[in-house]
Amino acid sequence: MLSSATRIPLLVAAIALAACDGSAAPTAVPNGRAEQPVGALSNVGGSERIVEESLYDMSGSSYAIECQDGQLTELVALQGQIFERWTLLYNASGGIHLGYHTMPVGLVGVGTESGEEYRVKEQEHGSFRQTLMGATGSYRQSLRLQSRTSARSFEMVVRGHYTVNANGEIAVEREKPVVACED
Repeated sequence: MLSSATRIPLLVAAIALAACDGSAAPTAVPNGRAEQPVGALSNVGGSERIVEESLYDMSGSSYAIECQDGQLTELVALQGQIFERWTLLYNASGGIHLGYHTMPVGLVGVGTESGEEYRVKEQEHGSFRQTLMGATGSYRQSLRLQSRTSARSFEMVVRGHYTVNANGEIAVEREKPVVACED
């Protein structure tokens, strides 16, 4: 998962570039792990809607979560995929609305030290909009590692919100990470 400090500026830059460019062409996926993205473009009543879907292979990736006491969980090697959908809407009045959603597809993990098998739930969603008067956005990212054989579970949830005023200044920027570790 990308942190919001990395993701929000990328989203704002992508929206701004798309708005300035006027092009509906999809951009390249930055990490290069995506299979062929599937996109659809529709135009109704002066609005233009773009939907892009991708499937990422997470095999070869590993996760660890830092618990409240500062210790890291064991490194969990992943196998499976993550489905991602982006929906971009340019409305007739010049506003831009962007939404994204991810969900796991057959995603499992194996502890690199214990060999213990984990159920992995990685989900993200966000909603962003921009007009001439500013921009707002909210997002939620979650990662849960649940052991299939013991009671061990580890979860990290990050929620955030931002507001940018008409001058392009950040008026509100909040992020709340919550971590729960049960050994």
